[in-house]
Amino acid sequence: MDETAEKSGSWEAVYKDLQRKIISGACRPRERLIEDEIMTRTGATRHGVRRAFDELEKVGLLIRQPNKGVQVRDYSIREVEELYEIRECLETQAARHFSKPAEPQFITFLTNIAEKHRDASRAMRFSEVFTLNNAFHEALYQQAGNKRLAEAIQHYTFSTHPIRTRAFPSEEMREVAIKEHFEMVDAIRDGDGSRLEEIIRAHISRPKEFYLRATNFEASLEEELGNGMISPVSSTRLQG
Repeated sequence: MDETAEKSGSWEAVYKDLQRKIISGACRPRERLIEDEIMTRTGATRHGVRRAFDELEKVGLLIRQPNKGVQVRDYSIREVEELYEIRECLETQAARHFSKPAEPQFITFLTNIAEKHRDASRAMRFSEVFTLNNAFHEALYQQAGNKRLAEAIQHYTFSTHPIRTRAFPSEEMREVAIKEHFEMVDAIRDGDGSRLEEIIRAHISRPKEFYLRATNFEASLEEELGNGMISPVSSTRLQG
């Protein structure tokens, strides 16, 4: 976001700015967000900042905690495993509904989203990647023909936004996601539900494993810093 947009003061500008910072990793998990600091930086009112917080909380990127204020959402290892077990059950079940070739119009529609996602990803426009990735999967699961199943998938997808977006800065991970999106389109076009199920299972698990590796690495760094084994400067270089 350019300086003009960031200084516009609207809640939408604050929302997009914070969303970009969280997705890119500039705001780290468990990092506390201070209203006054954001107001000074963006020129937004307190009401505008709080509205942005509300909207980011709705999509699962922030959490409010008593006596801790607003923080970037984070999960324990157990929470991650439990959430992804549910997601795998729901999303692979939806994949089984694609047992017949899809209508050409839907394939064109889904391909268009995948292409826009690819272009945004390669240009590192992470806010667009976030929006288009959600749009791709929402369209896919709505097409499965079970409204309640699609709603449940969307709920747990939102719950895992901080986990999924942790991998966005990784070019390798983004390229794999792009490839898998087009593979999903091919499987849906051919009515190959079994193949779609395999792709989705891998697509879900990869960001989870990335998040867990990053979480374990950061925990190790914090332990070493606490024990005085490495300096804060050294830890910044290691993460950097």
